[in-house]
Amino acid sequence: MTNIKIKSVRGRRVTLTLPEPVELGNYIIKARGFCVATVELEDGTVGTAFALDRGAPVAEAINTLIAKPYAEIFSGDPLKAWDTLLRQSSAALSSGAALRGFSLVDLAAYDAVARHEKRTVGAGFNKEKKKLPTWAVIGYPPSRGPEEIAWEVKAAVEAGAVGVKLPVGKTPELTRDRIIAALDTKLCPVSTDLAWSCRTPEDAMKIVGGLDLAWVEDPFIPGSLDELRKLRSLLQVPLASGDDEAHLYHPQAFIETGAVDMLRIDATCQGGLSRLIQLDEYLTKAGLPISWHVYDAWHSQIASIIGATTFSLEFSAPGASVDPLAEMIFANKAQTTSTDKYGWQFTMPDLPDESMALSGGAKWIPIPQS
Repeated sequence: MTNIKIKSVRGRRVTLTLPEPVELGNYIIKARGFCVATVELEDGTVGTAFALDRGAPVAEAINTLIAKPYAEIFSGDPLKAWDTLLRQSSAALSSGAALRGFSLVDLAAYDAVARHEKRTVGAGFNKEKKKLPTWAVIGYPPSRGPEEIAWEVKAAVEAGAVGVKLPVGKTPELTRDRIIAALDTKLCPVSTDLAWSCRTPEDAMKIVGGLDLAWVEDPFIPGSLDELRKLRSLLQVPLASGDDEAHLYHPQAFIETGAVDMLRIDATCQGGLSRLIQLDEYLTKAGLPISWHVYDAWHSQIASIIGATTFSLEFSAPGASVDPLAEMIFANKAQTTSTDKYGWQFTMPDLPDESMALSGGAKWIPIPQS
């Protein structure tokens, strides 16, 4: 890469109020908070990345811990800058809000350099996008009954999804009934995200026991390796975990302990593209397939850059309130083709610090094919 200098690195919090609260078990979400990271090069080229901040001070971490030293270190190669800064400040940057911010700055830097060089991120690695399986996240809000599930399965499949994933409902009984309603359509494979709602393997089995699912995801809070191993021994279907594990022991902790059949990976909180490049040989050797946690803009390209096997990419429909910022970007794809040519191939909408998410419920439109 040529010698490229950074003018500024910034983090900003954007809050999108949801038109209808999302109830995941006992957890009620009325708004989604995002951190938007921006890397501006000296020539004015801007790269961006975003992610749910989960209420953590991610933007603050970028602005106080990362922005100045990252800009000073950077000379055009995000991988080199990532490695150098982590080794200088690993105690601060290896977990939590700081790792989330560091991950987003890394992704934004790749976007900026690719846009500067008028190419996609993947093209910088001489990689073309692979044909990857696209799954639809459906069933929002989770308070919806099973009688409302079949139409969305059909709509998602018609939009190009090869499978669907449902979140945990307001009660374990409702969760199971909604999963069964999706399975009964027989239109595609079905998986479920239990969103850390179970305390024991027995709790999880009451929901998913005997169901022919593509996988069961995140039944327990992070750190529950013993519970995962026990549940895995009881299940007849694959077990996955890893969403929002914002620390550098992921995914090794899952692999080395035999806790899961499939890895959930999220570049926005687990080290960005640079860390996944460094982990690629290890992941490939481990042989566990990857189910990427939303954020298709970069995960579709990262999955094509690294050699590890991808099992699924995820999308949600505009208006579903799963990832309302990504849904805004998805809904506007037809109008942003000219600015979507380079980098991560998405256009960040110009949003105030606080605004409303898209309303009207899930509106499935054709899913961009990798």
